[in-house]
Amino acid sequence: MSEEWRVLIADDEPWIREGIRDAVSWERYRMEVAAEAENGEEAFELALKHSIDLLIVDLNMPIVNGLTLMKKLRQALPLCRFVIVTGYDQFSYAQEAIRLQVDDYLLKPVEPGQLDQVLRNISSSLAAEKKKQRDQLHIQKNLSLLKEHVFQHWVRGQIREEEVCAQLESLRLPPRIPDMLGVVSTGNVSIEPDHVKQQAERFFKEEPEAAVVFGDGHLVGVCLWRVMTEKEQRAFEEMMKGGLHAGVSSCFINLAEMEQTVPEAYQFCREKAARSFNGSPVVARAKEYMQKHFAERDFSLMQTADALQVSAVYLSRMMKRELGMTFVQLLTEMRMQKAVHLLKTTSLPIHDIAEQTGYDTQHYFSTIFKKTIGVTPNQYRRMSGIEQTGRKL
Repeated sequence: MSEEWRVLIADDEPWIREGIRDAVSWERYRMEVAAEAENGEEAFELALKHSIDLLIVDLNMPIVNGLTLMKKLRQALPLCRFVIVTGYDQFSYAQEAIRLQVDDYLLKPVEPGQLDQVLRNISSSLAAEKKKQRDQLHIQKNLSLLKEHVFQHWVRGQIREEEVCAQLESLRLPPRIPDMLGVVSTGNVSIEPDHVKQQAERFFKEEPEAAVVFGDGHLVGVCLWRVMTEKEQRAFEEMMKGGLHAGVSSCFINLAEMEQTVPEAYQFCREKAARSFNGSPVVARAKEYMQKHFAERDFSLMQTADALQVSAVYLSRMMKRELGMTFVQLLTEMRMQKAVHLLKTTSLPIHDIAEQTGYDTQHYFSTIFKKTIGVTPNQYRRMSGIEQTGRKL
């Protein structure tokens, strides 16, 4: 699909704006005039609203002049192109704008032929820049996939160490054994592995040349070409728990201090992370009990604690520590999973679904559903393509 560049014309004289707008066939250059403005303040707001690609601006405008407007937009929309419209008496003033990387300037009255040439050049330049961005994204995507492939095979012992080291430089990584290796586990197979991987990547997003995050089933591996402090490791776990709303276990080891190969160290981390998710029997029993009773209207932490013969305070603390969420958060998650299933697979009225997921009223259920899922139950049902038949919602 071809790009269409959005243009804003900013001039306090209506006849100038009209003349520029009608002077050329914008479609020829894959452009459209998205908005017009008669002062700099209005132009700035419209530029942000439409995320413009090109500003054609008069320097002499009320409230905010053209030069100030361009300075503000250079910060807010760094890729935006500028073309100045100016009179002969303002030419020296226009030269000051060259420092803002102005593409060109037009002398009033604007001649269609000159405007044509300017737009042709800018359109070609924008297209080339967009292609460059797409190519870079394509390269980055392929690079990420290649890293994933290489490191999955490495930690499983399916590729020799010297072969990996020979490839590291081409993967834009230091050509040596990583300083640290780690494994992250949520202990919850219902969480999508890609979601766990993406969350881990956010922590290391500023270190593309010093960190690799790769998936391995329901585990996520991390290789680092630097030493990760204990404080950083704790911060990493907390960020993962907060982002996933689940308990997280991670194990990082310093490869320089371990007399193990990378596959051996990875297996060690895997086992240690998995062992920490055997968890306490009380939390496992609590989850099992909740799965059986979460649809009951008056279901509570106290009821669960009494059934397990422990104190509510103790159970709450253990769940928070091991699962990374409170009893109420887990209860809501279970109810919402059931609600989503019913909305997607049945045409039951919303009030029936509310009852079957433990809520007293349809209104309260809908409020919690929207807060958790982001849309109302009816909106979710429409998005899922399930229409109710025979009864009004």
